[in-house]
Amino acid sequence: MKYRIAIAGSTKNTVLMAETIALDPAFEIAFTLSPAPKVIGRKQVLTKNPLHLWSEENRLKAFLVERKIEKSLLEEFEKMGEIDFLLVVDFGYLIPKWLLNLPKIAPLNIHPSLLPKWRGSSPGQFCLFFQDLDNNGKKSAVTLMIMNEGLDQGPIIAQILFDLQNNWTQKEYYEHAFTLIAEKLTKLVSDFAKGNIRAKEQPAQSPTIIARRLGKEDSFVAWSELKKLINGKEADQNKILPNLLENPLLCQNKLNQIRLINNACKAFTPWPNLWTIIPTKNSEKRMKILSCHLEKEGLSLDQVQIEGKNPCLWVECKNSLT
Repeated sequence: MKYRIAIAGSTKNTVLMAETIALDPAFEIAFTLSPAPKVIGRKQVLTKNPLHLWSEENRLKAFLVERKIEKSLLEEFEKMGEIDFLLVVDFGYLIPKWLLNLPKIAPLNIHPSLLPKWRGSSPGQFCLFFQDLDNNGKKSAVTLMIMNEGLDQGPIIAQILFDLQNNWTQKEYYEHAFTLIAEKLTKLVSDFAKGNIRAKEQPAQSPTIIARRLGKEDSFVAWSELKKLINGKEADQNKILPNLLENPLLCQNKLNQIRLINNACKAFTPWPNLWTIIPTKNSEKRMKILSCHLEKEGLSLDQVQIEGKNPCLWVECKNSLT
């Protein structure tokens, strides 16, 4: 007997899970569910997401979602036959109750954090941002869980722990987390289906804030404060990434302020990037901080990119400032 599974998602991480499942003879992918093609980039090219493309390449039925999952899809899903599991990975849409109830065994989700920490859509970014601060340490995990109507609050089937590396950006964080779970995914799901693993309930409350979706406004740091840290001085603790810091006491000394900026630089790479506005000889310009590090006396910028120019070393362009 094969376990029939539907997969909902949109990214290369979803495709990695789909490829893993497709290679296991104990599983059959019934259909996929992903966002409809969107216009992307300056040329506004209509683009299919990775799971949509993978489904077409593998001749799988792909259902597409525009703004939300309409209940009219239920009849279409039922025509595909019963499913044992629904696996949701990097989907981005609210899963309605009727869809959670569709699989015979369980709706599953892969969440790349040590739940109940960092519930929400940006767990890797928040984990990197707060590492070594507020007792968050350098440990994380990728979690296989049963979905419910709460935000990442469902019972946990398994967690694979890993150590955060100092040179990781969000890209390396997510690649590592999803690679780890891909190696064990089908065995974990099979063992759960057979009753060899029992899911454990999570605490109702998370010890961390919600790892919400991030925007460019969240990664802005005022040049006036950044300059203080570069010059070895303490910045205003209320002006260090205030949109993200629920507890300004994390910024109460220079060392923690520098550590936060350094963490943010990695957490926000490759998007939305840590950035500021600098005064140049011609006008004010946006500047991305692509890399930096903590020095004994202050913050040291390494690579930056000034608006309209290619990335360069900070030492090569800092003289253009007024």
